[in-house]
Amino acid sequence: MDFIRAIQNDIDIVTDEEVDKFLEELSTLDDIELLDEDAFDRIATRVAVRDLAFYRFIVGANNLMLTKNFLELAKQGKSVPGSFVKGYLPAIEMLDDIVTAGPGFVQMLRVLHKRAQNKR
Repeated sequence: MDFIRAIQNDIDIVTDEEVDKFLEELSTLDDIELLDEDAFDRIATRVAVRDLAFYRFIVGANNLMLTKNFLELAKQGKSVPGSFVKGYLPAIEMLDDIVTAGPGFVQMLRVLHKRAQNKR
């Protein structure tokens, strides 16, 4: 939602490079207690907005908020309304296409997933 607001209000969007730079600066601090209480919340919010922005490439801009709600409910283990599932459907269809294409494509997806996990 912050990503959409940023686009609508012409506010700067935080990039990966800016987050990485900030985290590097954060690691050089001698006393982490010097940060204000909300600093870590702001960092987490920026990372979450960046990650949500990448979902736009998969589900489309019109499904972005539905996808956000889908992910929040799914991570909490709650039931997901059909409208939210419909917003996430492009990602599900992409996964289904990969599985239908055969074991070679599934293996490439698994390798890509492992690389993404190591990147975190």
